[in-house]
Amino acid sequence: MALTDRGRNDNLDIDWRARLQVMRANKDDFFGGEIAETDLMHPLLADRGIMFQYQPSIFIAYAATYDTQVFQGSNYPLHTYMSSTPPTLPIQVQYSCSNQEEAKYLLAMLQFLKASTKSQFGELSVSKNKGGRPPPVLEFSYLGPHGYDRIPVIVNDVNFIMMNNVDYIPVPHPTVQSDAHVSAFKSYGSGTTGTAAGVTYVPTDLDMTITCLPQYSPRRIRRLFDLDQMRQGKNIGFI
Repeated sequence: MALTDRGRNDNLDIDWRARLQVMRANKDDFFGGEIAETDLMHPLLADRGIMFQYQPSIFIAYAATYDTQVFQGSNYPLHTYMSSTPPTLPIQVQYSCSNQEEAKYLLAMLQFLKASTKSQFGELSVSKNKGGRPPPVLEFSYLGPHGYDRIPVIVNDVNFIMMNNVDYIPVPHPTVQSDAHVSAFKSYGSGTTGTAAGVTYVPTDLDMTITCLPQYSPRRIRRLFDLDQMRQGKNIGFI
């Protein structure tokens, strides 16, 4: 999908499929600006993240927390409202691939989720003035404006099993060069230390659960949340 001059894909605006994306303002920082077509996450660049292949299963549980006051000799306690909690979003998704393009997308998807659960840490991040940054806040969209419309989320956990009863597809990628790590996989005909073979295998079928937590900023909640508008269907973006 081609990007417009505003850095967004207008085709997504009429697409109700589930997607997990980097926020537009953080796209270049997350993907590293212009990346080559051979880079691992290039298949996700146009959509700014994952466009789920199949319709996911999502378990929703809204909650309001009450403190319970018990009175001596009373038959009924008094419940005092404390706070409300937006639902955690456990997303169960399936992915299958039967060719190289789909396999490349799956490898990019796994790399995206791996990076979405990591913070900037260590000497190299400090040298880039990125030290201490937490994992990114992403956007989850699905079904339409009254479903999930650019809900700010953080990825809490990712779970999947690499099954032993499915086929695996080799995905070619740029050969990895590293002075800090000696790979167990060497390129054919190369004796260079730390040069990994440019192939990684991914399964043809994969079931995955991604747990996302809503992460609204205090400023957005304070300035934009309006329960009266929510009742009327106007407070889009809050769940």
